[in-house]
Amino acid sequence: MASAKAIQISKDIDVARCNGNWAVIPELARRYKKYYSEGTVLEQTVLAEINLIQVINNTRSSSTPNYRMDHPYHISMEDRLDPNLVKPIQSQLLAAIQLADPTDVNATQKEFAKIVLARSHFECGEYDKAISIIAQLQFEKEHVSQGYGFVLFLQARAIKAISYELTGNEEVAVQTYQGVEALISENALVKNKSLAEWSEESLYRATLLGLKKESFVSIPLLLGFMRQYHKVTTAQPIIWRIQKRLIITRHSLQSVSLIYRQGNYCLPPMNVPTTTTDDGEVDPQLHRQMFIIEQSQLHTIYEKMLYLDVPLPKAGQVNQQVLDFVDQFASDFELIGTSAHDLRGFVEALDRASQRTFNSPLITRHLFHALVRLGEFEEAEHALQAYLYLVGLVSHGWKETHHDGQALATDKTGHNMPVPIARPDISSDELDQTLPERRESIVGDISTIKSNEKEEIADTLHVLVDAIRMYCNDLCRGVDAVEMAEIAKELLQKQTRKERMSTLLDIGAEVYRAVGVAYGLLGYQTFDPELRPSYHEKALHYLKYSAELNSNSWEIYYQLALQQADMHDIRQAVQSATIAIQRNPTHITLWHLLTLLISCPAQGDYRQALKTSEMGLQQAPDSMDDDYVDAEQHMMYQMTRTLLLHALHGPEAALESSETLFATYRKVAMPDISVSIQSDSTYGGAHHGMIISGSLGNLSELQTARRGRSASSSMVHHPSSADITASTSTGHLGSRSHDNVHATGSDTRSLTAGRARSASNLAANPSPLGPGATGNQLLTVPDEDGKLQLQQQQQQQQQHHHHHHPHIHGLHIFGSRGSSSRSKLPHDNSIYSTASAPITSRGNFSNQSLPTSPYDVKSIAGNSVASLQSLSPSVLSIQSILQPSNVPTKPSTRTVLRKERSDRILSDLWLLTAQVFIKLGKLDEARKAVEEAENVDWITNPQVWCVLGQLLQAEGNLEQAQEAFQKALAIDPHDVNCLLWLAKSHLAQQSQEMAEGILDIMTKSNGWDCAEAWFHLGEIYKNTDRLDRTKACLFYALELESTTPVQPFSVLTRFI
Repeated sequence: MASAKAIQISKDIDVARCNGNWAVIPELARRYKKYYSEGTVLEQTVLAEINLIQVINNTRSSSTPNYRMDHPYHISMEDRLDPNLVKPIQSQLLAAIQLADPTDVNATQKEFAKIVLARSHFECGEYDKAISIIAQLQFEKEHVSQGYGFVLFLQARAIKAISYELTGNEEVAVQTYQGVEALISENALVKNKSLAEWSEESLYRATLLGLKKESFVSIPLLLGFMRQYHKVTTAQPIIWRIQKRLIITRHSLQSVSLIYRQGNYCLPPMNVPTTTTDDGEVDPQLHRQMFIIEQSQLHTIYEKMLYLDVPLPKAGQVNQQVLDFVDQFASDFELIGTSAHDLRGFVEALDRASQRTFNSPLITRHLFHALVRLGEFEEAEHALQAYLYLVGLVSHGWKETHHDGQALATDKTGHNMPVPIARPDISSDELDQTLPERRESIVGDISTIKSNEKEEIADTLHVLVDAIRMYCNDLCRGVDAVEMAEIAKELLQKQTRKERMSTLLDIGAEVYRAVGVAYGLLGYQTFDPELRPSYHEKALHYLKYSAELNSNSWEIYYQLALQQADMHDIRQAVQSATIAIQRNPTHITLWHLLTLLISCPAQGDYRQALKTSEMGLQQAPDSMDDDYVDAEQHMMYQMTRTLLLHALHGPEAALESSETLFATYRKVAMPDISVSIQSDSTYGGAHHGMIISGSLGNLSELQTARRGRSASSSMVHHPSSADITASTSTGHLGSRSHDNVHATGSDTRSLTAGRARSASNLAANPSPLGPGATGNQLLTVPDEDGKLQLQQQQQQQQQHHHHHHPHIHGLHIFGSRGSSSRSKLPHDNSIYSTASAPITSRGNFSNQSLPTSPYDVKSIAGNSVASLQSLSPSVLSIQSILQPSNVPTKPSTRTVLRKERSDRILSDLWLLTAQVFIKLGKLDEARKAVEEAENVDWITNPQVWCVLGQLLQAEGNLEQAQEAFQKALAIDPHDVNCLLWLAKSHLAQQSQEMAEGILDIMTKSNGWDCAEAWFHLGEIYKNTDRLDRTKACLFYALELESTTPVQPFSVLTRFI
């Protein structure tokens, strides 16, 4: 029986062996034998093991395997030992094993000695002998469940698995590796050195073996190997076996992403019950959330290790590992990015990668795409110019010189722009000839320092197409769009016909579609009557060619139909739109286009157009999952429907339909810019609750004497706790210009809550109406107790309103209302991405019930995951690679532009209501509606003054009406509707010369397709006996009228 002293020494020996502290073991073995005479087997075993370790270290100290080149078909091994060096050790072990032991007191120690003996054969490359020895082992479970006994047991299984693999028996090796993985998973924390080393070695080889195409490893088993490997290694210092960890992490990133895309992703072991669907399947939302968490962690770990391993670049050097990482990250981001915060984290990751490369076009390309999605268009333009320079498509001076030329186009702000000179098309025959010089080349000035990194032509064309889309849809700059289009077209046409008709066929069709859209926008913005038709013809030509290249694309047929509509070829446009709808019957914009086309007198009638709109709303119903663009198109479609109802059934029907418009507006309502700065709602706008100051009833009956005009709070609010409710108790739409309307609920979430919607923080989406609120929550009018507070808010709003816009105070329509403004209310911090729908809980599991991490990533000082935390108890504690370190201090350009569009839409809604009231003769109500419109967008919307002028004309104040029209033109001197009404006001005052001058300018510029302008100009020519011109103008007016829709085609998305 061993003494207490001997037992304690044996425990010390066990701890020293676990920790690899071999230097202290000889002394401990000597003392153990001193206090326990029957401990010869353990003593000889540990001494032999020490000798084996020394031989291994001496043999392998001069050479280290290069694991950087490892792949599934080549796995590096450390040098094998010379069998002659280990024969004395093997003899020592055999002697210990063969010692007489009549009481079997050393039976377990003899089994452990056999494992050390098997290892000696394994390290010499004698794998069959190692397998034979291990196959005869027998253990009681309690002897190998902890301490170094567990290490030896794991070591035996690992040696057996590796030996079977190296002897060609991969099927048995896989089964043995599976046992190794199960054994490791039972011991949740791999802390000691020896256990970590054998666990890493076996899982490293198991994972690479499973990545072979003909592997016996199933997908769930492969994922288990990978997850267990990362769980073991992330608990170690970050530089520990970093080469091997980089290999496995890189393969894991690629494999997990591919497995998820193929629909074969398996959840990691869960410590909570999993939720299932009605079919008994695991909720796919849970799969998506766990994939996002797992892939984000892998990218975080890999980035840290990669930047420790790769050197800083020199001029011309390519860090291919970094580029591969960025490419994989960008590909995965399409799956794991869920919010604007994730996009900002992605941009920061790209910035870090750019510091490890030298002028990389690949990183710049991904940066451009990310900035466009983020809505940072100014930064995106800089990235675009840098990219085009790096790939040799533009020169240093291109940015400055391409603005030279005749200013024949005007952008939306009224600034004149030079029209670019078109490059002639390159035919296949010309490719072998010397091409004419079209732009400066930069090959000469960077070829000496440029790296060997080459961009694929398809990737460059994708960048140019996205640039064209940005200039067309977001920035409305036709000149820049055409410049990008010409570069893309020339680059494509310089490729061989074989490439253009094979690998570049799909992107080629996209390029020609983009070129057509760019020329269509330029034609729309060009004032010159001679150039405009040529641009439209070019647009039509390239769109038709795009359709020839890809006849299955509904987007191409939409663009073709829109271009034909702009050219007033309604019959052909209807055919193209019909084909597009056949390809995709659920897209709202296609139905909107078809409805507008049928509303043209030449094609059908308003009744048929109304039926088409009803059908379109059924085929493409409004959804809470719509992104901002779709929600905006639904809004514009509802406005078209209201105009059709007005044309068919009169203003009363339109007024009733307007209630739906105001209820729908909340989906495109944007918070104030100051609120957006705090919340960073880059994708915000959709699904915001809001309050419209104005009931959906006749407010002339609800006015009270105790509320004066100065107390009006004509405000648009966007709290997440309020919603629009259509009141059906009254029959008419009015303007509650004397009532203060506030929501009953409030949202008290902190501003920092907006950071929660990231790939590493998947909180459940709260109700937009707040806790306990419902969609039927009514708007309420505050009582006297809230009056003082409201007046104080209004005083602050008055100061704020005039402080920011002192220079246009004189343009304000209603002096007593010049101080009113929308207040800033609590906002919804949720971020809505245009790339993918936000990830929310489906109600059957919460973020607290999510499974634990696939890997144990607890924060351990100095280890490789110091910035990561465990998923338990919730996913909210993870800090992933997508978590941005910098919070923006100003809203993105997209936020600003969407805020402008949102205000314009609401203002136009009130103006539409005002025009209906004018038709009904309710001029007081019309004035209130104009006040509401003015209060929403009184700076940039010329239609506010234009409708006020119409109201003043209806009241008989012709001079004031004319002043209103002139003030409208002070906001936008090119507004066709304002110019038309100003000309009509001059005609009403018998000032035909002034009217003729205005109409002549209109019809020669952007009012060329205004039928009413041509009609009035013809009437003037008739009154002044210019009959030839009269006939031409009236016939042209009649032709234009037959092809004019109920609402301009410009309300549609330019580039879909």
